[in-house]
Amino acid sequence: MNPLIGLYLLLTVILAASTFFSPSFYNSLPFLILWGVAGGGLTFVIFKCRMWIKPGRFLLHLSFLLMLAGGLATWSLKKSGYMRLTQGTTVNTFISEDDATIHTLPFPVSLLDFRIDYYPGGEIPMDYRSKIIAGDDTVTVSMNTILSRDGYRFMQSSYDSEGATILAVSHDPYGIFLSYSGYLLFAVGGLLVLLNPEGRFRRLLRGASLLLLLVVASDFSAAGATVVGISRQTADSLSRQQVIYEGRVVTFNTLSRDILLKLYGKTSYRGLSSEQVVLSFSLYPKEWKEIPLMKIKNRDLQSALGIKGRYASLSDLFDNEGRYRVESLRGKDNSRDIEQLDEKAGILLGLVQGSVILPIPPGEQPLPGWRVELELLYNRIPFTLILFITLFCGAFLKFVGIVAGKSAFGSILRSLGGIFLPVAAVIALLNISLIWILSGRFPLSNTFETLEFVAAVFILLSIAGRWLTPASEGRDTLEGLAMLAAGAVALVAHLVARNPMVTPLMPVLHSPWLSIHVSLVMTAYALLLLTSVNSLAALCGVASPLEMRRRSLLLLYPGVWLLGLGIFTGAIWANVSWGSYWSWDPKETWALVTFLIYSLPLHNHVFNKKDRGGNRNFHLYLLLALLSVGMTYFGVNYLDSMHAYQG
Repeated sequence: MNPLIGLYLLLTVILAASTFFSPSFYNSLPFLILWGVAGGGLTFVIFKCRMWIKPGRFLLHLSFLLMLAGGLATWSLKKSGYMRLTQGTTVNTFISEDDATIHTLPFPVSLLDFRIDYYPGGEIPMDYRSKIIAGDDTVTVSMNTILSRDGYRFMQSSYDSEGATILAVSHDPYGIFLSYSGYLLFAVGGLLVLLNPEGRFRRLLRGASLLLLLVVASDFSAAGATVVGISRQTADSLSRQQVIYEGRVVTFNTLSRDILLKLYGKTSYRGLSSEQVVLSFSLYPKEWKEIPLMKIKNRDLQSALGIKGRYASLSDLFDNEGRYRVESLRGKDNSRDIEQLDEKAGILLGLVQGSVILPIPPGEQPLPGWRVELELLYNRIPFTLILFITLFCGAFLKFVGIVAGKSAFGSILRSLGGIFLPVAAVIALLNISLIWILSGRFPLSNTFETLEFVAAVFILLSIAGRWLTPASEGRDTLEGLAMLAAGAVALVAHLVARNPMVTPLMPVLHSPWLSIHVSLVMTAYALLLLTSVNSLAALCGVASPLEMRRRSLLLLYPGVWLLGLGIFTGAIWANVSWGSYWSWDPKETWALVTFLIYSLPLHNHVFNKKDRGGNRNFHLYLLLALLSVGMTYFGVNYLDSMHAYQG
């Protein structure tokens, strides 16, 4: 193996493994030395290959050297910490968060006013604002509005119960400039590589015959027919009432639907609508606390609570003396299940206490009539369920048509299967548009929304490939695999939606960088997922391994570039909001690992197609590489990550 490739793989493995075993390694001297060796190897490659002859490749590789230099400058020279300001006081120092060292500012800072902007309802913060005087300037610092003065940057961090504001302070004289310069060179270099008419990507594009082708209710007597509750007619009449739900104005139908879905896993309970269940529990808690409403998947937890089946009532969680039994059941293996059960119990107790169903406060703007009707319509139509069923049906018809061969019957089935792809595109785009309208923001802030976005991008890429390229042998197989893969993404989104998190955005997420960052990353993931579809087709013998390799490379070039841009725009967002463009958080680290894994096949000599088994190894590698995407998107949620709000 080439020593430089060995170093590349070693660095990738160490980055990935340290998230599990030793996160502190990222701040150690050996790790710094490892990056130094990697930088030296990269410099050697640049000079050995005379990369300056090809501007795109040269700028790309030079960008990484600048980023490494920026990281070294930040590690060695950056000063950061916090300062506490109370109204009317002046401070000219800040305290380091690592060793409590006191650093002196070149100018005084004083607080004029601190306030919290709340979502409708007045309980959940939307933003924190500190009006301060820094030197001779009067400015306002908020969660996504920083103050930069004389090389010092001030970010809104938090506040305390005494009315003081806490500002994060950072002084990084060279690291930010070097790193941002690297990000810019990466963007320009990647674009030049894609546009270079003599480059590998354009040659593959000209020679490709196919661009991206891919590709209800039961008897309520089981719960006790005599249980007191409100009538269906009364409940239905209240479905359009507007309430405050986690900081935004929604219909009561949305609130009750999400509550029951969270508790029970369904939007109705044995013939009762969600409105009936939620209102009945609120009005008659004594009777309803015995009804098994909370779904528990963990069998050990079911056994410990002494319940039969998968559902527990509120009474099951308390002993005869009113003590919360769940506290004594906490353990390492069931902590996640306990957290979910705590959340469900909190919802039911909130219904009893009247803290869940909140009317619109005076002065709050109610939803217009069309918006109410649109929300009710959206709640009635299971778009994600319809989407994955549509995609699976299309894939099924495609594959049955392939098995039927070149007969007229087979041709008809394959044609019918192809119709499902544009239908799925309409459903996906309509779903995203409605979520956007109803939430009032671009839908990319949680797992469900980003999965919906990936599925939509996947489908649109498949259609683009169909329109832009002529039919070829294996096209039906690739389309079937593409619909199957997109359907799998939609299915996961449907399962995620069964545990809703319809909450207002954290203050830090009110940033224009959010949509840019997530859109780039999700589009990249969709492209990388398509390479696995191609590899699967090649390994199963339904398409030419060499042709699938070409198509995967066509996807890898823009996919890796967009993933890099997504990572770097995320770093800029973090720097604007937290004052640190990189903190070796598990999600950041695994995004970098994914980038390194998918970048490797872009180097010609790694998987030489002339070597025996070269194409097969290439496709096996891309199939296994998909695991890194899964770890980046899902696996890190089980680690200690600050990105948990995106789950």
